Amino acid sequence: MMKKVLSAIAAAAVAVSALSACSAQPSKEKSEAKGDGAGLHTVYFKNQSKSDGAVATFFNSDSGERADVEMTKVAEDGDSVTFSCEGDASAYNMMYFNYNNVTTNKVAFNRCVSGWYNSERGFLPYTEGEPIDFHYNYEHVSFTFMGYQKDIHIWTPDDYDAASSEKYGTIYLLDGEIESFLLPDGTPNPESEYPAQQVRSMTAATGYRSIIVAVDTLGDMIGFEYGRFDELVPDIGEPADFDETTQKTGSKFADFLADTVVPYIQKNYNVYTEPRHVAVTGTSLGGLEAFYIALEHPDVFGNAGALSASFWVFDDATWRKFLSGKPFDETAPFLYIYTGNAKDDTGDEVNDMVDRLRDMGYPKDRMAFHYNDKGAHAAIYWRSIFSEFLEALAFREVAALKKQ
Repeated sequence: MMKKVLSAIAAAAVAVSALSACSAQPSKEKSEAKGDGAGLHTVYFKNQSKSDGAVATFFNSDSGERADVEMTKVAEDGDSVTFSCEGDASAYNMMYFNYNNVTTNKVAFNRCVSGWYNSERGFLPYTEGEPIDFHYNYEHVSFTFMGYQKDIHIWTPDDYDAASSEKYGTIYLLDGEIESFLLPDGTPNPESEYPAQQVRSMTAATGYRSIIVAVDTLGDMIGFEYGRFDELVPDIGEPADFDETTQKTGSKFADFLADTVVPYIQKNYNVYTEPRHVAVTGTSLGGLEAFYIALEHPDVFGNAGALSASFWVFDDATWRKFLSGKPFDETAPFLYIYTGNAKDDTGDEVNDMVDRLRDMGYPKDRMAFHYNDKGAHAAIYWRSIFSEFLEALAFREVAALKKQ
């Protein structure tokens, strides 16, 4: 029951917000990336506390290897001081900052990170050299699904070019309720991942472009026959810790996304149609469903982000039966899997899933796994590592973790 509570808390606290991905181009196409390979990467720290100095601590979440680097002040304005330094993105995937005896949150460090901002809104990703703007514009469309209207919210970058010969990748976000990731004034909900900031930062750092398709997932609301615990649970077996009314409509939802929403987006927006450029991602039960969707429809979704996924819903035998019917070859989607510890997150079950995939022969070059022994089931942790999912999507690896 505890795992179900965690999923419900996640649903109430955050719906994975609108963001974009660094979707790399196949070798035969023109690449939008700035440079090749991981190595030294410049990262910025915008500090509203206006400290005189700052130290960046880079570390590898897998090996524990770390390095402290004195940062250089590069700018100052009426609101903040900005520092910068270089870190080795092939050696370290995480970092934090120290200033005036203060240690910040631990956040991702990689080729898709421009910088982090210690603001009154919290510790957020940002794009160095560009105005910080927390207002976003979305287009909205509704489809009929399971007898009700399902809303889809489509975000495009400010410089989106519908006629460009260079197309855009697409990320499909589960738990995309507009009221969950934006406040009434159009700014991000404080309990979200601020993914638009992640996208802008990623694009500035790498040149990769993408649009966002945030898909509403019903919560357990009066007046609706289907709820979150129905729509994000696929029909692959008997779920654990659920009551008899659970309808397991996640399989129908997956088909709806692949057969209805994706064709609409690919017809009406300047996006690539190859699976390599299409991703689906979510957290908690949304992570479970994203994992299922990509494996069920690898001809549509070439990438999946499963963050603190609720793999506990099904037992080992059920998962092995489902996975045994999937081709583990060059057509398999790239999986980015993240979790916190077992006490505060889904650590045990996610570790079991990773071991299961490896045992069953899932391609090593199509999976990246990040275990955070300090991580909990909360948006602040998912926000801090989301750019690592972008690195996995862009480069088909998390460079600092690729040897695991």
